[in-house]
Amino acid sequence: MLVASLLILGCLIALASGRVPPVLAFAATLTLAGLLGVAPSSELLSGLSSTGVVTVAAMLVVAAGVVHTGIVSRATRRILGSASNLQQSLIRLLFPVGVASSLMNNTPIIAMTIPAAQELEQTRGIPARRVLMPIAFAAALGGTITLIGTSSNLLIASLADLGGVELNFFAFTPVAIPTFIVGIVLVILVVRRLIPEGPPIDVRALQWRVELPVAPRALLVNKTLASQGLASTRDFTAVTVMRATEEIAIDERLEAGDVVVYQANADGVGELWSNPRFGQKEQRLYEVTLGAEATGNLGEMNARDDMDVISARNTTEALSETPAQAGELLYVTADSQSLVENVDGVAMVADVGNRAPQVAKTAKGVAILGVVVVVLMLGIFPTEWVASAGALAMLLFRVITPRAAFRALNWNLLGVLAGAVGLGAIATSSGLTDAIADWVTRTSGDSVAILVVLVAVVAVVLAAVVTTAAAVSMLVPIILAVSASLSVAPEPLLALLAVAACLSFINPFSNQSFLLVMGPGAYSLKDYVRLGTPAVLATLVTAAISCWLWLAWM
Repeated sequence: MLVASLLILGCLIALASGRVPPVLAFAATLTLAGLLGVAPSSELLSGLSSTGVVTVAAMLVVAAGVVHTGIVSRATRRILGSASNLQQSLIRLLFPVGVASSLMNNTPIIAMTIPAAQELEQTRGIPARRVLMPIAFAAALGGTITLIGTSSNLLIASLADLGGVELNFFAFTPVAIPTFIVGIVLVILVVRRLIPEGPPIDVRALQWRVELPVAPRALLVNKTLASQGLASTRDFTAVTVMRATEEIAIDERLEAGDVVVYQANADGVGELWSNPRFGQKEQRLYEVTLGAEATGNLGEMNARDDMDVISARNTTEALSETPAQAGELLYVTADSQSLVENVDGVAMVADVGNRAPQVAKTAKGVAILGVVVVVLMLGIFPTEWVASAGALAMLLFRVITPRAAFRALNWNLLGVLAGAVGLGAIATSSGLTDAIADWVTRTSGDSVAILVVLVAVVAVVLAAVVTTAAAVSMLVPIILAVSASLSVAPEPLLALLAVAACLSFINPFSNQSFLLVMGPGAYSLKDYVRLGTPAVLATLVTAAISCWLWLAWM
């Protein structure tokens, strides 16, 4: 038990530090556990065949198919159609976002609402800063409503199933619904007071510094920028040209090896990269969000042979000298998304080279998602096979291409989930779970209220400090053991765990949803603490009370 405790503690410390990629932390822990014989190999590697991991992978493809049709962005703009003030906009937007997040991966949902929020500020003067963070909070809360809303929900169901507890599609709903409503209402009421407006967002402003090299056989060699229409447009303007260590005028003829420096907006970055005159390598363009572990400068990231940083926002320094700061957005080029995701300091990656939305396929995509949800609600077939059938249908009906489906698979997320299952196996096989469960049982005594408080507080703190997957993998076996010892139903406590693990609003790096809006909303950590603190307190209390009432009713 001592060895298992040390391994788990080491893994949690590595995760909390933010300096070790979660996949590596889990892989190292499981490898050591296997070598030391802490748990059987079949249990340590059970995450690779976990029904929860399979379901998450399949639902990522289903969600990608729906997003591929463009329905999310069209629906968002229609919902906001006649909204004239902040409160009206939030009331119209947050509830649909929560419902949508309960049925599919919320990352693309948030990504599609960001342009709509920025457009709202431009056309009606409603600050995007007061819209984007509430959207992220609503998506996180909404994801807890159903079994397929978040990957952590499916992980809880998978681990519970191993313990003999089967959870249905609405297993978390009795705790999640009141928590969602309280959270949304609170955010709508207080966001104006707690989040300052900030400077207005101008999507056409040339905020991005772009550095593009002229390749040896590029069409630009021995030509001027103006003659090729690359000196200035409404989306970009050339600032200077670097030749070795010297600056030259932008109206001079270019040579191979010159680096053209632009100021551009987001559209301009894409236009410049896709322009064939620079002779760029055949790579895709990705938008990158830096995480808490980002250190040094962008020159260190650019030292890699397989990835190039071509643009950074709000900097006048050369990219090689620009500091790498948490929450900042970059544009990089690489051969694949997985390659970029494995770079130190990278928290999120979005492929901005996608094709235009396939509007004609909207009916097929939505119908497939609808059938998947209905069948899951009925509980006729196992969750993993229903989700897999939905993913296969997206391919067979050509809503999404096999290549796009493969890109939709978040291998980092799947690796973390598989590792988390193995971490739970270490705790269970070593007897650590039973030891902790005995302590919890003695501490709570006969008081269900104390048990509920313990689960709620530990879940939200652990998820905020390490990862949601790690928190869930540790706490599910403990909850099952404590429930058996105290003869209480485990379902309400598992629902409380699912909700509480998603309430780390004050830490933007704990949840992809929160991190995704950090750059576009120009938020600081102080902003997340301002709005997140009352949101965490109100929703955690609501979730705890809902769980306690459910247990009392049973």
